[in-house]
Amino acid sequence: MIPYYDMNEIHKPLKEEFMSEVKELLDTSNFVFGTDKFEEEFAEFTGAKYCVGVNSGTSALILALFTCDVRPGDKVKTVSHTFTATVTSIKQLGATHEFVDINEKTYCMNPDLLDVSDYNTKVILPVHMYGNACDMPSIISKKSINTNIIEDCSQAHGTRINGQHVGTFGKAGTFSFYPGKGIGAFGDAGCIITNDEGLAKELKEQRSWKENDVGFNFRMANINARFLSLKLKYYPEVLKVKKEIAKYYDEHLNYCHVDKGVEHSYHIYPILHRDRENLIRRCNDEMQLKKHYDKPVHQNPAFHFRGNMYDSSKNEKFTDFDLPVTDKISKLQVSVPIYPGLNKEEVIDILQKHWSNGNGLSSSVL
Repeated sequence: MIPYYDMNEIHKPLKEEFMSEVKELLDTSNFVFGTDKFEEEFAEFTGAKYCVGVNSGTSALILALFTCDVRPGDKVKTVSHTFTATVTSIKQLGATHEFVDINEKTYCMNPDLLDVSDYNTKVILPVHMYGNACDMPSIISKKSINTNIIEDCSQAHGTRINGQHVGTFGKAGTFSFYPGKGIGAFGDAGCIITNDEGLAKELKEQRSWKENDVGFNFRMANINARFLSLKLKYYPEVLKVKKEIAKYYDEHLNYCHVDKGVEHSYHIYPILHRDRENLIRRCNDEMQLKKHYDKPVHQNPAFHFRGNMYDSSKNEKFTDFDLPVTDKISKLQVSVPIYPGLNKEEVIDILQKHWSNGNGLSSSVL
């Protein structure tokens, strides 16, 4: 049985080094306020001037939106084809989410559908899905002088556009280091990158309790910073292996489009299949496949109201969501395993056998 993801394979080269780091933390009782080293390393990895570590990807989104002055009554443009945390962070601040449909080829925000003419649109929040990159030049061209761009890079560790790492195109970029992400922590963790010195200073001030002002308790634990430093050291090799597997998959599978100049990090390798449930069932004894975002955020009743998530009964209800591509992809998308140590030939053999009742991969994906 091929598991969808094998963390043991990822962590094999780290165990001895990490246990040494744990021993040092226990010997010194140095558990918090010691994340500077990782922050400097990740800033260098992404080419950002500043990195601020926090305790989760959701906290990163909330803090980035808050420090960009998102408040009740403001609007944030984002996508429904994402993990719920992207939209939850908007509602946590009492702001209103407005969905933009995705590009059918990249699964990322479609800039042709982006309209920020409304003065209340405070932030555009594109999500770099599956390790692919949004069309950031086109998105930037749509922003107004009153609008900031915050990039959700939770699935895009190592993704670049013409050599520039995602998260550095807008005001800030947020990352999740959930264990299953490209660079996964020892539990939940996240960070925000920015090239804005003033914003970096405010992010650091706001992530901790403040004596004379309202702040958050969003600090990253030292054990996660140590673990992430180790993971980051080995990550270029992980990326190299995943790209080799993806190249092999590309030769056999109908995968999404990657724009020219984009360096994909292949957090997920999604395919489309019109009989997805049966494909998963047929493969289940030999290989785990996984559905991602088969229920897009806009289909969740919790997000059918504008404004604060805790007082939705008093808020205006959205009348309709016109997201045909999101709805279509949510019914077809299924992800195949992609990680170091994987037997990529066996993955394709299993898919070949079960793709269409034994008819092989030559049959139409849709």
